[in-house]
Amino acid sequence: MLAYEELQGSRGREIRYRPPRYQARSLFPNTPPRLRVGAKAYQIHNVSLGGVAAIAKEARDDELSVGDAVKLTIQQSGLPIFESDAKVRWVEKTIFGSKIAFGFVDSFLEIDKLINRNLQAQIATRSSLARSAALVPQDYRAFCADVLTLLRGYRAVLDANLSVPPEFTRNFDHASVFEACEARLVQEWRALWRTGNDIVRGLMGERERRDAVKEYTELALTPELRGGAIWDRSYAKPMGYPGDFGIMNQVYDWQRVGSNAYEMLLHRLGLEVAECIKTRMEVVRADIGDAVAAKGAERTTRVLSLGCGSAREVETWLAKSRAMPPRVEFTLIDQEQQALDYAYRAAYPHIVHNEGRCRINCLHMSFTDVLRGTSGLQTLPPQDLIYSVGLIDYLTDRRAASLVRRLYDLVAPGGLLIIGNMNEMPQSNLWPMEFITDWSLYYRNEAQMLAWTEGLDPAGVRTATEPTGRVRLLYVAKR
Repeated sequence: MLAYEELQGSRGREIRYRPPRYQARSLFPNTPPRLRVGAKAYQIHNVSLGGVAAIAKEARDDELSVGDAVKLTIQQSGLPIFESDAKVRWVEKTIFGSKIAFGFVDSFLEIDKLINRNLQAQIATRSSLARSAALVPQDYRAFCADVLTLLRGYRAVLDANLSVPPEFTRNFDHASVFEACEARLVQEWRALWRTGNDIVRGLMGERERRDAVKEYTELALTPELRGGAIWDRSYAKPMGYPGDFGIMNQVYDWQRVGSNAYEMLLHRLGLEVAECIKTRMEVVRADIGDAVAAKGAERTTRVLSLGCGSAREVETWLAKSRAMPPRVEFTLIDQEQQALDYAYRAAYPHIVHNEGRCRINCLHMSFTDVLRGTSGLQTLPPQDLIYSVGLIDYLTDRRAASLVRRLYDLVAPGGLLIIGNMNEMPQSNLWPMEFITDWSLYYRNEAQMLAWTEGLDPAGVRTATEPTGRVRLLYVAKR
C-alpha cells in the first residue's frame, strides 16, 4: 500500500484531464452504429462524453473543415439513437476518407444509454425488417438464405459430432475435419460468390438501395462469417482503415487460423476471396527480379514501392537472392508506421550480411501528401522500377491519373511503372468485400486503366492480370 506522499499525479501535457474515449469496436462488437452528417455516412472510431471521432467511408472532394457547424445523427439500422448539434474539432485527410472529430454543442453522450438504444434498434430492425423489405430485392434475400444454409449446414454437422461426452472429444482432430471439408466448401462458396456479384452489380449506381442491401448483408451474413479471423479483421478495421498490413499478412501466410474446424473453414473462405493479394505480390516479386536482371549485377537498381504495407515481395525476393546478392536500393513508402516497422524488420536479416550491396529506405509519408505533391517524393533519385498495387483501388479516376503521372515522372529512362487495381470481372471481389466487410474499392477494366497514361508518351503500355484474374496490372515503360 502506498502512502499519500508516494501517490504520483501526471506531468507535462498529461496533467490536464481528458474524458476517456471508448473504441467503437469494444462498445459495439457485432453490428456497430453509423454516424451520419446530412447525406454523408461515417464509420464511428471512438466516442466520449463530449464528442465522437469517425472515419469517412470514402474520400470526398467536399469534405468538412475544422470549425464547421453540423447536425449529426448516430444511427443503427437506419434508426436514430443519438442526435446533436456539433462542431468539427479536427480533420485528418487520407485516401481512404477523412478521420474527423466532432465536439457536441450543448449536449453530451451517455454511453450506457447509447449501448442500450443501439441494442433496441437492432431488435426493432430484426423483428420488422420493414425498411429492408422495401429496398432489398427478393432474390437477394433468398440468396443470403442460401449462403447461411451452406455455412450453417457445415456448422451443424460439426457441432453434432462434438456433442458427445467431453472425454471422447478432448483430442478431436480439427485439422483433419478441415481437410475433409475444405475442397467441397470452397467450390460451393465460389458459386455463391459469383451469384452475389451478379445480383449486386446492378445496385451500385443506386445509393439508397445499395446501402440497404449492405445493411441487410451486415445483419444477415457478416456476424456468421466474422467467426473467421480474416473476415473479422476486415470488417472491424482495427487500424482505422481497410486493407491494413495485418490483413495482407494473413493472406501471405495462408495458415489455418481458428480454434476449431468451423472457424478454420470460415477463415479459408476469406483467404479464397483475398488470394489475388498473394498472387499479385508474387507477380511483382518476379518483376523486381526482371528489373534487377535488366540493370546488371554491378549497377544499382532502384526500386520504389508506394503503399508498401508489409512488403513481403521484397522480403521473399531478398531471401531468394542471398547467395549472390545484386546491387539494389529499395525505397518503401507507407503512411502506417507499424507497416514500415514490420517491413524493415522482416527484410533486414536478408541484407545485413551482403556487404552493403542491398539497402532499404523506409519513408513514412501521408498518401494524401503524395497525391498533392507535398510529400517530398520529387526529391528522390529516378527509380528503375516503381510499383503501387494496393493503393489506386481507393482513388477516383481523376486522382488515379494524377498519381500515375506523378510516379511516371520519377521513373528513370528505360524504367518501368506498375500500377495494380482490382479488375472488373464476373468473379471480382465486389460482393464479399463491399457487402460483407464494408470494404469499398473501385473495380476497373483495361480501358479505364489505360486511360491514365494519356499524354505520357511512354515507350510501351500494356495490362495483364495475375493468375486469379481479379487484379489487373498496368505496365508503363519509359523511353
